[in-house]
Amino acid sequence: MSALNVFRDLLGPRYDDLPGAVQRFHEPAHDHYRGTAFSGGSDHALARLIRRVFGFPETGAELDVEIWLSQENGRDRWCRRFAARRFSSSFSAAPDGVLDERFPPFRFGFHLQAEGGRMHWVFRRWSLGPVPLPRFLGPRIETWETEAVDGGFEFYSHADFPLIGRLIHYHGVVHPVPPAEVRN
Repeated sequence: MSALNVFRDLLGPRYDDLPGAVQRFHEPAHDHYRGTAFSGGSDHALARLIRRVFGFPETGAELDVEIWLSQENGRDRWCRRFAARRFSSSFSAAPDGVLDERFPPFRFGFHLQAEGGRMHWVFRRWSLGPVPLPRFLGPRIETWETEAVDGGFEFYSHADFPLIGRLIHYHGVVHPVPPAEVRN
């Protein structure tokens, strides 16, 4: 991985206020993490279908998790595995200082905040490819990262959509995989 750190670039000096585990997760030195997470979400038929199509995890269970981090064409790429399900997205800094997450065919924009020992992702916008979508139809997203009690990288995210409710919710802790154990 190169030295690019989109999160440091967007937060500027506030990045240094983040807990060590969060900074280490976003630094290029580690590219493979492993741990567990609880996953939940609505039982609505459409929510179940969307989770299956996009590779989001099953709900209602603690799952083994792996995250692979890489960089491609100036973007950070995160490939996530929750038990047997996999999904990925990529990140870059938008010209207006917002974190641009691409989860084809969708794009999401987040304002990053370092506050209270956490990095919060504040939802700002979404689009279908280059076409902006109305925010009132969009998800209500809460996402944060912090350092777990055991020193691991702790993450939390949920996305609620109109009509279907909670599409996805996950909360877990991962640790760097030692280089000797890395297998792709």
